[in-house]
Amino acid sequence: MKKIFITALLFLNLLTLSCGYTIHTKADLPFQEIYLRKVDNLTLEPGLQDKMRKIAYQALVDNGFTITSSADRVLDIQIKNYRLVTLSEIGLNTVEYQIIIDVKAILYEGKEIKKEFAPASPFTTFFRTTRDLQSIIADRDLAIESLIRDICDDMVRKLIFETEENKKEENLQEIQ
Repeated sequence: MKKIFITALLFLNLLTLSCGYTIHTKADLPFQEIYLRKVDNLTLEPGLQDKMRKIAYQALVDNGFTITSSADRVLDIQIKNYRLVTLSEIGLNTVEYQIIIDVKAILYEGKEIKKEFAPASPFTTFFRTTRDLQSIIADRDLAIESLIRDICDDMVRKLIFETEENKKEENLQEIQ
């Protein structure tokens, strides 16, 4: 039984390394603490900022960051654009929609802007429905939350890996 476990573990490690995936721990983060200061909704869609704040907070915590107001690094998020587009109709009823959201994130270190980026903007999702108005609104809200989750995952990925790459480049410049 022990040999099977060790063989499976070695195979999993080999598979992980050969696919380009690596395992990161909290110690591998380019920084540990961050403050999610504000989420601005520059659109006419009410409540997007609340959903974005909640999901961004959870994404940061899930990826090992400690959220504290005393952190040296501060993150601001702006929801720049929200569009709900009709894609197809049956009769006079819309049955397929597209949601597009543009976001900009700004990372401050102290009072200086460290990095400004748009997490793979614009993010797009689709949903279909042929039901009553309440179901359409519920389906739209679920699609928006899923889209915001994707945006936040991409934002955290850029915070971790692109900030880590910048840190390595700075270290190389200091050595030279």
